Amino acid sequence: MKENIREEEILKIVKEYGEVSRLELAETFGLTSARISKVTKNLLEKKIIIEKSVGESSGGRPPVYLSINNEKFKDILGINLTSNRMLYITLGKINGEIFKKKKIAIDLLNKDEQEDILKVVDDIIGKEISQNPNIGALSIIITGSVDEEKGISVMSPHYSLKTPKVVEYFERKYNLPVLLENDVRAMVLVEKQIGSCKNVKNFVVFNLGEGIGSANCIDKKIYKGHNSMAGEAGHIVINTNSIRKCSCGKRGCLEAESSEMAIIKKITSEIKIGKYSILKDILKEKEFLTIKDILYGVKKRDFLVIQVMSEAMEYIARGLNILISVLDPEKIILVGEIFSSKFLMDTLKFELNKLSLDVHSYAIELTKLGEELYFYSPIAVVVENIFENRDFTEKYTRD
Repeated sequence: MKENIREEEILKIVKEYGEVSRLELAETFGLTSARISKVTKNLLEKKIIIEKSVGESSGGRPPVYLSINNEKFKDILGINLTSNRMLYITLGKINGEIFKKKKIAIDLLNKDEQEDILKVVDDIIGKEISQNPNIGALSIIITGSVDEEKGISVMSPHYSLKTPKVVEYFERKYNLPVLLENDVRAMVLVEKQIGSCKNVKNFVVFNLGEGIGSANCIDKKIYKGHNSMAGEAGHIVINTNSIRKCSCGKRGCLEAESSEMAIIKKITSEIKIGKYSILKDILKEKEFLTIKDILYGVKKRDFLVIQVMSEAMEYIARGLNILISVLDPEKIILVGEIFSSKFLMDTLKFELNKLSLDVHSYAIELTKLGEELYFYSPIAVVVENIFENRDFTEKYTRD
């Protein structure tokens, strides 16, 4: 029998289950009800937990359920900078409730703003705090390599930052606790908390936009690796004969071959050298193509588009097969507009079936959350850190 228990251990269980009785806590930790009651009494006095509801009696006293006191925690302001150059703004609460959503297309900002995205984020934070003095924590999501323990953006291929020390910068300026996380790792937390992986221990999220990234959940925990770089699937060299240079400097990376930008560049180049495509007139009129144009070409079974997209799906299948072989996930969640095409999804599954071993049993599906994935990501990061990250929890808890 366990002799001692910390408050944080009980709070993690209460957070995970939403509502839990003292008896259930005693059974979980192998402690007496008296010992559990002593610890929970202290948490009740601090108003971190509350007695929320009474359960049905099985003959004795009906159980009283404990839950996190949401009023103890101020509002969360979330900023999510996605690989498709969209900025999502979220205001929400620790219980997952979101009461404000807004998104901004980065490319609609003027050139100076695009060259220093930190200033854009700073202006948004300042404006939101002035309008809502109840904001008690900032959660910032960005693409690329992030060392969340040091609060540093190590490398973001899609955005220019005047300082990589994002957490230090905003904590000093606004005197609020700040969390920084990679975009795909945040997606893993969302899928784990409110998505289709709530009861899945091992899964992968694969995100395809202007770039390509992935993140892994192993035994219900994000695996980050020694340098916090685990999951950089976009930089697996998938075509050693390629001349296409990736943002990382290498050639033949999955991102350089099969990201949205890579696909658009390939099709645009082929049209310009005389290859026929129904997208030729669209390119001539707009002078550029979008991923929606590419999906239109897929729908119309345009030969050039199908040829390029089939190759892209083959490369993606190779990348996913490596992840499957190493991680043996129960489920793979795909994020990206490209995967909304049934034809492309069927092509991907066909190519993957040719590569993966029969003993690997996994489900592969498109995320069911849509844009909610981007809005909820900053909230999910806070929910994950509360009671896990002591320094953050102490700063965030309302006095």
